[in-house]
Amino acid sequence: MMKEHVILSERLEDQLKAVEWARKQKKKVVDDKSRRIADALMEKMTPMIMKNSSKRCIKEL
Repeated sequence: MMKEHVILSERLEDQLKAVEWARKQKKKVVDDKSRRIADALMEKMTPMIMKNSSKRCIKEL
């Protein structure tokens, strides 16, 4: 697989800034996706956890 590279600027400082910006954007996307997955799991799992927890409490009585 061949990847294309685009040079936005001939200046090394600008290229480094572009790379840093891209890394920050990737982190934001990954963090957002992780948060959405965690929220969805909590929404699905919380009722089951609460149900199992209440069953254990009743058994202990």
